[in-house]
Amino acid sequence: MTEFSDDERERLYELTSIGASHASMAFTLLLHRAIAPNVPQFVDLEEYSADESWEIGVIFQADGELTGLVTILLPVHSCEIVAERLVHDEESEQYSDVLESALRELGNIVASHTMSAIADRLGGRILLSVPVLVMEGADTAFASMLRERGVEHGVECELTDAAREIHVRLIFAPEPKS
Repeated sequence: MTEFSDDERERLYELTSIGASHASMAFTLLLHRAIAPNVPQFVDLEEYSADESWEIGVIFQADGELTGLVTILLPVHSCEIVAERLVHDEESEQYSDVLESALRELGNIVASHTMSAIADRLGGRILLSVPVLVMEGADTAFASMLRERGVEHGVECELTDAAREIHVRLIFAPEPKS
């Protein structure tokens, strides 16, 4: 079992706060709606249970100065609001393809802003994988990926708008040290 020292926990909180702040700015710019981060929470991923309300997600592998999973989760209702702002032609036959492409790109932009800010703080580089888009059961898929990698702890931060209509869960789950 990998345990984090108090200093390591503090460092993860700090880095997640920095990343979440940049993620909220990216969401704000893309959605033309103010999105703000809440206080990050350290989570024991062994006790992390899938929550079916977090249906849609974009999951990345981060490698470099920090290695682990970076995940952006959205409930269906929030995804519908995001879709209204990003995809304007709901009548199109290709709507679902366009929506999936828009969500991948949104995830790319937000995750890039997040991890770039963290890499800058660390004075190194962090590369992100091609995003994995999960349109159903994203929280369950994420929990499964954590177990496969032996990840035990992570830091999550919820991002919301003032009306609390848009909810985003940003999670960084560092891989165990070798």
